[in-house]
Amino acid sequence: MRNKKILFFVLIVFSFSFLSAEEYSPGVGQDYPKKLLWGDTHLHSNQSADAYTIGNSNLTPGDAFRFARGEEVISEKGVRAKLRVPLDFLMVSDHATFLGMFKRIENRDPKILKTPLGKRWRKYMDEDDPNLFTEFVDGLDGRLEDTFSKEDYVPIWKEITENVDKYNQPGVFTALIGYEWTPAPTGDNLHRVVVFKDDAKLAQKIVPFSAIDSNKPEDLWNFLKDYNSSTGGEAISISHNSNISGGRMFPLENSYGEPIDSAYANMRNRWEPLVEATQVKGDSETHPAISPDDPFADYETWEGNIGRSQTKRLIRISTTGDCKDPLNYKCYKYKEKEKHRYKGSYVRSGLRRGLEIEKKIGSNPFKFGVIGSTDNHTALAASEEDNFFGKFLDSEPGPGRVESCMGGCGRPVTQADGEDIPSGDLWRNWQITASGYAGVWARENTREEIFNAFKRKETFATTGPRIAVRFFGGWEFSQDDVFDPNFVDLGYSKGVPMGSDLPLKGNKKSPTFLIMAAKDPNGANLERVQIIKGWTNKDGSSSEKVYDVDLSSDAGSNTVNIKTATYKNNIGEAQFISFWKDPDFNSKEQAFYYVRVIEIPTPRWTTYDSVVFGNKLPKFIPASHQERAYTSPIWYSPE
Repeated sequence: MRNKKILFFVLIVFSFSFLSAEEYSPGVGQDYPKKLLWGDTHLHSNQSADAYTIGNSNLTPGDAFRFARGEEVISEKGVRAKLRVPLDFLMVSDHATFLGMFKRIENRDPKILKTPLGKRWRKYMDEDDPNLFTEFVDGLDGRLEDTFSKEDYVPIWKEITENVDKYNQPGVFTALIGYEWTPAPTGDNLHRVVVFKDDAKLAQKIVPFSAIDSNKPEDLWNFLKDYNSSTGGEAISISHNSNISGGRMFPLENSYGEPIDSAYANMRNRWEPLVEATQVKGDSETHPAISPDDPFADYETWEGNIGRSQTKRLIRISTTGDCKDPLNYKCYKYKEKEKHRYKGSYVRSGLRRGLEIEKKIGSNPFKFGVIGSTDNHTALAASEEDNFFGKFLDSEPGPGRVESCMGGCGRPVTQADGEDIPSGDLWRNWQITASGYAGVWARENTREEIFNAFKRKETFATTGPRIAVRFFGGWEFSQDDVFDPNFVDLGYSKGVPMGSDLPLKGNKKSPTFLIMAAKDPNGANLERVQIIKGWTNKDGSSSEKVYDVDLSSDAGSNTVNIKTATYKNNIGEAQFISFWKDPDFNSKEQAFYYVRVIEIPTPRWTTYDSVVFGNKLPKFIPASHQERAYTSPIWYSPE
């Protein structure tokens, strides 16, 4: 017995000695995110009322998941479709308003047909009555007198969530449960997608909160708060298409007309950590009217909103040359009195506005990260320029899709300021953008890890290419760190990643940053890496500046051959690893920094179409463009 006790004591001492020694394996203790995952959190299937009424009656959420994970799918028009490289995660975010109802009515669900609205809509279907679409649009804003009850949605939501669980494969492919909340007062986009961390069992404890319940974002956030507290689950919202929000996405007042206060700021930051910075209805990073010194600001720019109030706000700036075409939307701009809407409509100006508000009240309501998504209503999360399946049925690949309009061209136009403005046509298909995807730095490909990355904002947006970007900020980085093979280790050990706040400054004079950007392995080389900085001034206003951190030696060159829709990768760089120190730092003022990576010029999807289908494109449609990535910011606040 005595010998056994001695042996046990020796083993204990040996074990503690081993554990206290320096670890040999460098990977031990490295708990930071190492996996770059690609996905889409904003996609619609035939369960969305608008997708169904405008032609997608067949492609289901299941088809969307199969396509995203790399399987071949037949599009609504009968075209074979497949991604070159599968996605790592997907959320089908069908509209909560009338969720799944049209398909139920088509299948003559007896419970739904007993309701006055279900009975009337079945009649519209039988008679091919356009009032079906009209009443759906009215219902989005709560302008429809009768609707469906919450109980009517219970079996639909149950079926949808259980189907998502079937496609979720932890470690292989993540299927997220979610939906879209879709208010659009006077045509201004206030849409959000709601993302659940949870499985079907928890998500089924609620019925989706829709725009019929309320068109106020504060009510949506309260719904999310109630869901978390009542179920033990967790959900967040992500805003999108701020570019067509009419200035309402990043407002100075809340939904009740009261100035933004700390309570609003805290609520918004908790429940809405991300903004969708780019997607099919245009790019939301910035606009040339508010970033006049940025030569890359005018990228996939939209004017106006979803369409119902453009005549009140837009004016035609020219009727000569390419602007003879009244559907050339590049020839319209906001009236002078409406220009304030830009500042509340774009990501960069929203970040600046957040700093300005923080300087006044001590809280920043717009401290968000960014992602990209598609918002395709085809059930196909395809955003590559040469593999783009559009937004709706009429923008799927085919001859003439470039010139056609969403919902059909040639509808009545209205008069404003003596000019014809095509408000009857929501948009020409050439205007839509083949964009985008979300890049997420996560520990594992699971719902929990992806959701946690969303919350900490360790995310970035691309306009479609899978450009990999790392971005770190701190006070200790140096030029030598660029050449260290443990670049990422240094990033986390000496600083903070995208989506974070810089640590306390101490006696350091200026923040330092490390950036790593690598091209899409199947795509174009990179032309430049930039840091965009915003900061506050003494008078409470804000300013911005774009810094070129790294440039290829042949920046500005263009190898695109328009006739063949091809380009060459004999210009640009495959990768940039960069160090940058802020030369204009003022320790007394708030600031944010984010990275923008820009590719060399490549053909736009419309140019690929012109070659494949033999279309001759109007000159005002860009033949080439420079795709890009945007990171979530890193913020600085005075100590």
